[in-house]
Amino acid sequence: MLLAIDIGNTNIVIGVYKGTPLKAHFRIASRHNLTTDEAGFFITGFLERMRLSGEDVDDVIICSVVPVLTEVFETTSRKHLGCLPVTVTCHIKLPITVATERPEEVGADRIANAAAGYVKFGGPIIIVDFGTATTFDVVDKDGAYVGGVIIPGPETSMAELARKAARLFEVRIEKPDSVIGKSTAGALKSGLFYGTIGQVDYIIDRIIESTPDTAYKIIATGGLSKSIEKQTRHINQVEPTLTLEGLRLIAEMN
Repeated sequence: MLLAIDIGNTNIVIGVYKGTPLKAHFRIASRHNLTTDEAGFFITGFLERMRLSGEDVDDVIICSVVPVLTEVFETTSRKHLGCLPVTVTCHIKLPITVATERPEEVGADRIANAAAGYVKFGGPIIIVDFGTATTFDVVDKDGAYVGGVIIPGPETSMAELARKAARLFEVRIEKPDSVIGKSTAGALKSGLFYGTIGQVDYIIDRIIESTPDTAYKIIATGGLSKSIEKQTRHINQVEPTLTLEGLRLIAEMN
């Protein structure tokens, strides 16, 4: 059994694979002061609810954008699961080639997304991941990860606006009743929702214009992808567990 651990700035998502299908997954908040024993408690507790134990885990793969938590979960894998984990970097075996100027700077989650997107859909492909940051990752027809775009995620932008403006507050990202807000909350919802869609479509337009490829498959993932996907001109479909699927594929190669 494979445990795939995706450590992000906001959430940690842990998936359980028995063979190819994802058997189950769960999400916990990222805390930079999380201890090894706490991480072990979360994982073993989750496995127990599935009537499994740490002894059932054969392999662990980790992708992380939080260095302090990378070490925590690497130690947890050894201490609580008896596994030497694979940690995703550009230097391990991958189904894609990382062809950027500084491959070591590419986030492990972006590598996992690009790997899963290319294997599942082929190239050229653009993967849009809605998380703490919204990322756009581009893989060409030959499987070369050529780079991408990073912007603040919708919730990050909303939280920062509310923090800096004394009379504004956070709202959920959802389609408003009208593009013209009839209240402060309505105006904020409209700006957040349509502003995000406008950013996404504009950036994808510019990516397509800047490359010789035109027949891109455009896939969305991340927690907010389902609320946005149907409103954009470009996104073809949503794959909510794309990062975990990329980890499974990379684990098989390593």
